[in-house]
Amino acid sequence: MNMLLQNDLQEVKEEFKVIDLQSATWVLRKLRAVNEKMNEINTIAVEEISRINEWAEKEVKSLNDDKEYFEGLLSAYYIEERAKDKKFKLSTPYGKVTSRKTSKYIYEDEQAIMDYCNMNEIDVIRVKEELDKTSFKKLCKDGVNQATGEIVPGVRVETVENISIKAE
Repeated sequence: MNMLLQNDLQEVKEEFKVIDLQSATWVLRKLRAVNEKMNEINTIAVEEISRINEWAEKEVKSLNDDKEYFEGLLSAYYIEERAKDKKFKLSTPYGKVTSRKTSKYIYEDEQAIMDYCNMNEIDVIRVKEELDKTSFKKLCKDGVNQATGEIVPGVRVETVENISIKAE
């Protein structure tokens, strides 16, 4: 059908004119056949794409499980070695394991922090009355008011270690 349709279309494209009801009917039949073929191709494409996506998701999930397992092994080894030697570094031609300490702010009572900042004229509160955490971190480093040395109520600062693994 496909070859016949293409041959018919080539012949039609050369010099065809709709001159009566019969030729209009023939053109409409050809147009319908073209539309059906397009729908058939699109249906097959959608089915195949869906099948490929399902396959890819399954394969990637399996690989993610493997990745998490291997990263867990490396993290455990790295933590163990760091406990023995604070300067331990793990670097190979295939990648490296690094860690970085960052301060993590836990805002247990934002209202108490805002009240404190209002009373002590620390400009870290936005117009909509929420704590501007970026400014707060700068002005009250590690939960301590830098101007007065007071510990700010309602905030706790923990030092956490992030481990990142980069395969090269």
